[in-house]
Amino acid sequence: MLYIEPNAGVSPILQVIQSAHHTLNVGVYYMTDKPILRAIQAAKARGVDVRVIIEGKPYAMKSWQVKNEEQKIEATGAQLHLAPSRFTSHGSQWAFYHAKYLASGHEAEIGNPNFSWSDFHSARNYLYVTKNPTVVKAINAVFDADWNNQRAPAWTHKVLVLSPGTSVNQILQVINQPGPIDIEDEEVGPYAPTLDAIAKKGHLARVIMPSNINAQDKKDAAFLESHGVQVRLLPVKPIYLHAKLIVGKSLAYIGSENLTKTSLEANRECGVLLNGSDIPKLQNQFNQDWAAAK
Repeated sequence: MLYIEPNAGVSPILQVIQSAHHTLNVGVYYMTDKPILRAIQAAKARGVDVRVIIEGKPYAMKSWQVKNEEQKIEATGAQLHLAPSRFTSHGSQWAFYHAKYLASGHEAEIGNPNFSWSDFHSARNYLYVTKNPTVVKAINAVFDADWNNQRAPAWTHKVLVLSPGTSVNQILQVINQPGPIDIEDEEVGPYAPTLDAIAKKGHLARVIMPSNINAQDKKDAAFLESHGVQVRLLPVKPIYLHAKLIVGKSLAYIGSENLTKTSLEANRECGVLLNGSDIPKLQNQFNQDWAAAK
């Protein structure tokens, strides 16, 4: 099921945690939300084996803040690993463990939000909860690989939008689908493969970014506009655009990947492709955000 934040709040995450019977694996950039921490503690208390991976050096976070985050997670009773600082994937060093997901033995959530209060209450984010056994198995396989500092199995790249590895091809598949496409993203570059693909869409592409974009994003936006792409900026209040969304007539992507080289080639990222009844829901929310953007 598709959920849109901040409309849904933290309830979708809590539901997955509360319904876990035996195991719960959490892979997320950072986790500070108190209701999530309490739900994990309750899961652990009823006998669920809980494991958590977080990024050890989040951008702009001080070491004492990360240590405080670690202590609160460990206080729940969950096993905690900081993401390995170096993985082997085409010789690249991963910049961040930027994924945002969790999975029990029968259910998984994948999406945009970090597990913090603001991501569920004052930010535009999309997340997807599924009991599809293939997706659940893939998420848990990726987690197990990361927990043991190994490469994710090749088959998981066919199920998930997974970085590093194959996410670029899947993202381009969504961008290149016939007809118009709509994009919401904090960052749209710099990354030539995706920027060029969006530019080729011309006026058929609409892009929304937050109004506080940096100089590089302004340059990337100007490049897109020079090719006819429609670009708008959404004010950072009352809802900050943290989303990572691409939606067309028949296929959509949501996940943790921004459209940057680091995100698509170096980070651990995880997303999912959606179709069917989720498409009009995503398009409807995009249109609302488009109307509010400038």
